[in-house]
Amino acid sequence: MSTTIYYFTGTGNSLKVAKDLSSALDEVKLVQISKNNIEDIDSDLSEKIGFVYPVYFLGLPTMFKSFLEKLQINKDAYIFAVATFGSGSGISIKQIENILNKKGAKLSASFGIAMPGSYQVMYPPYSEEKQQQLFKKEEEEILKIAPIIKNNQVVGKNGNVIVNTIGGFIYKSFKPSDKDKNFWTDDKCNGCGTCSKICPANNIKIIEGKPKWQHNCELCVGCMQWCPQQSIQYKKNTVKRGRYHHPDIKVMELFQKY
Repeated sequence: MSTTIYYFTGTGNSLKVAKDLSSALDEVKLVQISKNNIEDIDSDLSEKIGFVYPVYFLGLPTMFKSFLEKLQINKDAYIFAVATFGSGSGISIKQIENILNKKGAKLSASFGIAMPGSYQVMYPPYSEEKQQQLFKKEEEEILKIAPIIKNNQVVGKNGNVIVNTIGGFIYKSFKPSDKDKNFWTDDKCNGCGTCSKICPANNIKIIEGKPKWQHNCELCVGCMQWCPQQSIQYKKNTVKRGRYHHPDIKVMELFQKY
């Protein structure tokens, strides 16, 4: 039975989950969603379709939400979603359900996997001990999730009324496109271009040896986290904070082909 898993990733957490899930299932095609291909994918007739994504501001990344709204799918497919997050799936599952329902399809199963928080705009990286605990837990969760998907089981829930209500208000304030005006580089920047190569929104151009953000940001903070020199900062919040990206993911796995 053919399975396609679509994923969105900035710092590698969701890619790690998608890869691990792919290894535990059969005949899986992994597809990253980015500016590079979002206009080229308009339909999917797979018998099983999965979505793996990080939770931003209690909801879906804006690009991933747009992709889901445009995607035409096999209405009889077994569809599953896996949210990766620091604190919870928020309204993201409900958002997916609503989008699918409008297409005459339904979400068969939904899951959530806690991963190390990567939004160092607001907080420092988790301790090494806490990260390792979450990595181990992720492996355990994959072992639980994979058989459910293999057997086409219907599981999951879309959260309670309070979460959906509060989450809806918070998500409405999530307008990331021009928040990139707060990024800047310190003297350590050597113009290597890594930030431009990995940006899923194709939002960074290297001009005169320095990154310039183009105001189509997703706030995945991948540019900041993957910078080899740790020279990309957000306001003054990140100057003294460490960085995080998933240690099992190689930066080249995120390189885009524009």
